[in-house]
Amino acid sequence: MGIELSKELLLSVMKPARYIGGELGSVVKDHSSVDVSVCLCFPDTYEIGMSHLGLRILYDLLNRRPDCAAERVFSPWVDMEDRLRSGGIPLFSLETKTPVKDFDIFGFSIQYELSFTNVLNILSLSGIPLKSSERDATFPLVIAGGACSLNPEPMADFIDLFVVGEAEESILEIIDKLKAHKNSGKADKAALLVDMSRIEGVYVPSLPEEGRKVRKRFVRDLAKSMDIQNWIVPYIEIVHDRLSIEIMRGCPNTCRFCQARSAFYPLRILKADKVVEIARRLYQKTGYDEVSLLSLSSSDHPELEDIVRRLAEEFKDKGISIALPSLRAKAYVGELSGIFASTRKTSLTFAPEAGTQRLRDVIQKNIDIEELFSVARQAYRSGYRLLKLYFMIGLPSETREDLDGIIDLAVRLSRLKKEVDGHPAQLNLSVSNFIPKPHTLFQRHGMDTMEGLLEKQEYLRSSLKKFKGSIRPTFHDARASILECILARGDRRLGRVILDAARSGARFDAWSNFFNFSLWQDAFKKHGVCQTEYLGPKQDSDPLPWGFIDIGC
Repeated sequence: MGIELSKELLLSVMKPARYIGGELGSVVKDHSSVDVSVCLCFPDTYEIGMSHLGLRILYDLLNRRPDCAAERVFSPWVDMEDRLRSGGIPLFSLETKTPVKDFDIFGFSIQYELSFTNVLNILSLSGIPLKSSERDATFPLVIAGGACSLNPEPMADFIDLFVVGEAEESILEIIDKLKAHKNSGKADKAALLVDMSRIEGVYVPSLPEEGRKVRKRFVRDLAKSMDIQNWIVPYIEIVHDRLSIEIMRGCPNTCRFCQARSAFYPLRILKADKVVEIARRLYQKTGYDEVSLLSLSSSDHPELEDIVRRLAEEFKDKGISIALPSLRAKAYVGELSGIFASTRKTSLTFAPEAGTQRLRDVIQKNIDIEELFSVARQAYRSGYRLLKLYFMIGLPSETREDLDGIIDLAVRLSRLKKEVDGHPAQLNLSVSNFIPKPHTLFQRHGMDTMEGLLEKQEYLRSSLKKFKGSIRPTFHDARASILECILARGDRRLGRVILDAARSGARFDAWSNFFNFSLWQDAFKKHGVCQTEYLGPKQDSDPLPWGFIDIGC
């Protein structure tokens, strides 16, 4: 039976629509009419979780099965957490308000390491023991997937099984095996996990490790994955409040710092006809005024111009904008710029990553700066007022000249708009810190020091201060990046550190107003874990905690 939410409870928290469900496109099933119930969780706020396309794909895919009910839950905000704990109310799903602990499967999508403590907090709020070894068959099977499954070891103590790679096919096989297990009448969790481990792409941390290899799973038919029938329309504004269509999965480029290419290898392309069909259907069901064409490198889609042209024609006079993630400059030159000129303007995003051609060559970032200036000029003439640029500091072999290159590039692009129309330009500069992530070509490199990153950030900030009316730089927290690196490259010894930090109150670590580095420092010190061991360079002979994962490229 579902939990009844009182008016008093909902009126006592911010944004109560985060917790009520019932949105257009959501699916409600009677659990007694299905064989397997699944609660899908993105361990962050509703607004962030509902912006994640992967969660929407799995929700739609599972609910199309008549034998399965899929529901959602997210990290409750701190005010709701306080009310749940003080009222003895267990965390519940949005659709039927069923306590999470009553589902057959509790599935986490863990996309970034700084959400690890949220995962543990959610288990605690649900009344589910945090450690896998403390959960028997009366509790849900706790599974996890997402980018962090490429190195599952730091969270291995808490997760029953990981889905390594893309989940659309493996989750269906997991459902089938759990259904058969339930129908057999057995309550042997150990036997179930052994059976699950036979699924390609599934890693069960509790099983013997010696000689084990887990091959990353990927789907071959992207059109089938993107064939979403129901698109949930939230009651409140979310981070990416629009239709999102994945037009390509994987990336043909080989940027040496990029983990996403490894996570989504190999390259698969959604045909233009299918993109237009999906956009038309979902627009008719939702009425959204923006369509975002997602991929790691949309510029490399062979039919990109055709897709944008046809969508512009499809939605002509409807006030709908077409948004693209970071573009390669050459993609905007020519006919595509003319097509965008006829659509509602938002912004254009480019990712030079480094300030000089030398460093761009080092990281294998293939971008032509002169083309970038040509693109910016055309964009300004077409009516764009905002450009977004992504850079990274702390890269291997970086020098002061590379930092000066960031400043020079930003200033020149800002001044370019004044040359075009005499009006000030607006340039958003996002500066992140390089992290040598697993399964990248830089995975054995070390990370820059905290002092080094802070010094570089201050140099850029002070140098750009005189241009604050037109150039707005933002910097990632160096302390958070250091922690992210440790967690990304960690082994199973970090489990006790993560657990201790969570019990001390760490949560929402990706949020600057909640991140408390001292809680983590205390946990590392308490358990005698050396941070520099995870931050430093790795020799070719050094074993890697993620070495048993075969990513297939």
